Amino acid sequence: MTTLNLEKDKKLLTATLRKLKSSKDLSAFLDDLLTEEEILDLAQRIKIAKLILDGKTYDEIAEKVRASTSTVSKIGQIIKYGKGGFEKVLENKSSRTFKKKFRNQLQVESCLHI
Repeated sequence: MTTLNLEKDKKLLTATLRKLKSSKDLSAFLDDLLTEEEILDLAQRIKIAKLILDGKTYDEIAEKVRASTSTVSKIGQIIKYGKGGFEKVLENKSSRTFKKKFRNQLQVESCLHI
């Protein structure tokens, strides 16, 4: 898929999701759109991101959500270098305080998991 198509398809997905006005409608749409495995995978990424922003270590997160530390590290990299989506959705007061500590921890743990 080319970048041009990716951007167009992201706009389609965004516009479609914005049409859903209730949690019930969104849930039904996700059930129709995604397989159970895809839903579980997406939810796992959100759980990992929340735990990272809450200050948990990669090892704690991997054990808690039953994911590899490389998966946790990948989400950490997205939080550090991505477009800020996880932070906008999941951020709370304690995670804002935690950001500076997280940036340093991510640098150290990234080196350990190369």
